[in-house]
Amino acid sequence: MVSRRSVLRAVPLAAAALTAAPGGPRWLGPPSTSTAVDRVPADPATMQAAATAVSGFTADLYRTVAATRAGGNVVCAPYSVGLALAMTRAGASSTTADEMDAVLHAPHPRPRALDSGLNTVEQTLAGRYQDGDGVKQPRLTTANALWTRLDLCLRPGFRDALAGYYGATPRPVDFRRAPEVARQEINTWVSDRTNAKIPELLQPDAVSPNTSLILTNAIYLKAAWKYPFTVATTAVAPFTRDDGTVVDVPIMRGPFDRMGYLEGDGWRAVDVPYAGDGLAMAIVMPTRDDLTAVEASLDATWLGALLTGFRITDVELRLPRWTFRLPAELGAALSSLGMPTAFTSQADFSGMSTEPALCIDDVVHETFIAVDEKGTEAAAASAVIVRPPSIPQGPQFFVNRPFLYVIHDRLTGVPLFLGRVHDPLVNGPA
Repeated sequence: MVSRRSVLRAVPLAAAALTAAPGGPRWLGPPSTSTAVDRVPADPATMQAAATAVSGFTADLYRTVAATRAGGNVVCAPYSVGLALAMTRAGASSTTADEMDAVLHAPHPRPRALDSGLNTVEQTLAGRYQDGDGVKQPRLTTANALWTRLDLCLRPGFRDALAGYYGATPRPVDFRRAPEVARQEINTWVSDRTNAKIPELLQPDAVSPNTSLILTNAIYLKAAWKYPFTVATTAVAPFTRDDGTVVDVPIMRGPFDRMGYLEGDGWRAVDVPYAGDGLAMAIVMPTRDDLTAVEASLDATWLGALLTGFRITDVELRLPRWTFRLPAELGAALSSLGMPTAFTSQADFSGMSTEPALCIDDVVHETFIAVDEKGTEAAAASAVIVRPPSIPQGPQFFVNRPFLYVIHDRLTGVPLFLGRVHDPLVNGPA
């Protein structure tokens, strides 16, 4: 759900691997040409705890990212970042693991409850949406990968956890002698899985000969509105930003149809359904003060109450058209949320490899979103880079001032994309 680039450095980026064995490293074989991986069966009992964890991490990461872009548009896909981090956490130990669990809101027992729950969420969403055509039914796909240095020995437990719970098998690449070739291969993988909406997740300086492994996630959404807007009725109208200035933007005029509606303390919201009724975009607009006051209340409890509290009514909707892309480096944000050790020489990722002294170099994320009369197209990618240290019957909802939006799955309650529109005319970071 998505902005220009969302890269989490330390992304799964390998397709075959070496693993420790008596007598030395053992070659596991060439990369598979199939994308199919034998995953652990989904366990519905783990769904709710994982959805709650995703909501908590989503709220925390959004607030942290939004605070760095005061008065500007924001979009991110914490679900994507969380998957990349959870894969990384599978190789963490001691204080590093404890901090990552806290930031990810991981349920107990750790880490397997989170691994199992995210596996269930991914498989559930894939079962509903991965074969959608983007018109009659949304198309929503996710993919994970583990990219490793050619001679890196992975611990069998780490390798098996990533394959079983995340569908990520090792993809060896030559970081040492050909880091640019490796970067381009990873970027191509991401681009192919985001319909070219995230063409260059990893910037030229992201990969170096010192890179040990990268864990990556990519997510793509194409969804038509259940009630499409009529292009002929879209008209330029004023949109008032939080600083009081007014800009003229294309405003889509929707039909008077049934959708979710909810009012809270200082805000009101509408839940705009996509075709098939499984996914929706919740739009939150302040009724007093500005959007900052609403964002101050945004936590896991508030987000959960929003996504489950809508009542169905007839709504006359007017909504701006917008396109926005946002690349972000999340290392500082994640450290401030409570996992600083992972980025230092004190990091303990001994569960990943027999190689000592690994730490996260950076977490990069990029998101793209485009909203028009037909529907929404969004994409995001995350990478964790690991290296050695160094109406009369119903309400009118005219969206003519800054607002929040959350693209979410109604059945699981999982938020997928979260953003803020301060100015619909801005399509990238200033």
